[in-house]
Amino acid sequence: MEHSWQTDYLPGLEVLNLESGDVAICGAFGKQAAILSGFDPGRVGFVAPLNSRSDLEWLLRGLFLYPNIRQLIIVGFDEGATGEALLALWQQGLEESGQLPGGRGRLPAELDADSLDTLRNDVQIIDWRGKDSSEIAGAAGDLPVLGGGREPRSLPSPQIPRRKVFHSRHTTFPIFSSDVGDSWLQLLNLALKIGTEKQTADGRRIAEALNAVVTIETPELEDGGLQKKEEVFPGYFDFNRDDFDRLTMPGYEARLREDGGIDQLDVVFDRLKKSPDTRSATMVFPESRDIGSSLLSATFNQVDQKLFGSFVLRSTDLYTDWPLEATALVRLQSQLAERLGLEVGSATFIVHSAHIYECDWERSLQVLDEYFVRPLPLHVDPSGIFLFGNDNGKATAMLLKHDASEIFWEQGFSDPEDLSWYIVDTMPWLLPQHFRYVGQECAALMRSIQEKECYLQG
Repeated sequence: MEHSWQTDYLPGLEVLNLESGDVAICGAFGKQAAILSGFDPGRVGFVAPLNSRSDLEWLLRGLFLYPNIRQLIIVGFDEGATGEALLALWQQGLEESGQLPGGRGRLPAELDADSLDTLRNDVQIIDWRGKDSSEIAGAAGDLPVLGGGREPRSLPSPQIPRRKVFHSRHTTFPIFSSDVGDSWLQLLNLALKIGTEKQTADGRRIAEALNAVVTIETPELEDGGLQKKEEVFPGYFDFNRDDFDRLTMPGYEARLREDGGIDQLDVVFDRLKKSPDTRSATMVFPESRDIGSSLLSATFNQVDQKLFGSFVLRSTDLYTDWPLEATALVRLQSQLAERLGLEVGSATFIVHSAHIYECDWERSLQVLDEYFVRPLPLHVDPSGIFLFGNDNGKATAMLLKHDASEIFWEQGFSDPEDLSWYIVDTMPWLLPQHFRYVGQECAALMRSIQEKECYLQG
């Protein structure tokens, strides 16, 4: 076969037998040798991982490039729901909008409906997810031999975009959000815009932001209670609610059980229920334990009849892992709060390394271009409301209770810029939108004082 960029560098595909292999194996699995043990080695064309959207797209490219493949077998455990997306594609084809069926995101333009329909008609998919190696070995011997084949087709080489990187302090980035979907967009924007590039041990490049602190807040009601937070599965995720409920969440909950059948959530529940003095409980996960990809600890605190969560992650692949892991942890917090009879407070994530692999830069930029819309609608800050004024050339401000029944703070400055800096420096608990509003009003005050005009608060 003629050498090309794809034949020489097609990443992830373990090519075994291109001449006679009519079977390809894909999935999320550990030991490849155990998976292959039951197959006739002459029939396996290649083996491919299927853990991420990038893996899925490379698998499809491999099927175009190696036309002898007539049967594609999915194995392993599909907690990332990538195998589910592949099955849905084969069963239903692309939607008219170009999206994968069931709200599972998009594929690049070169993987269009017509070309994919050719694969769907020519390659049979066999779903052996969840089967162990002995079951696979028993079934492999019954696979029929399918003749024929397509012409090899080399798709255009993927282009890794150049990032426009802004100067940054490179560490510690606070992000506030209302749900996992919006926090994902903010994290993608963060890593792409200020992330420093580094090479991993396996030679891949990433854009990395260090020590991101993400707080997913629950809006307060006027009576001091909290709004019930509904789970959001936006259309720009690569999975939907059904995928998450059937595939991701059961596996995540199962990994919370230590050897010996101890359920750490039950331990946390008992501690929070029986220890009114502390109202706090922590689950710690050594690096050797496979809980998610990188969770180090999960701490729950009960304050004013609300359960708050704090989760420390060693690292997270922002494109592939963050939406799944953050959604799972927020749901676990909600389930625990319900068992305790508490409202759900905010969830805070401390991520030591928030990174995006270069193979996901282009799709991340596409998601941001389509869905990352700012500014957001104004949210009322639980801290109160500001009143600003121009008192004979002096910039004044006061922070009041929402019903104006109490003044929490008031002060005046000769320079409106000093007023804005004072608020920013001494009130870090304010919402980011409130800081934006403070800056807007202080700028208006500056114009009013300099030009001796009447100031009206906007």
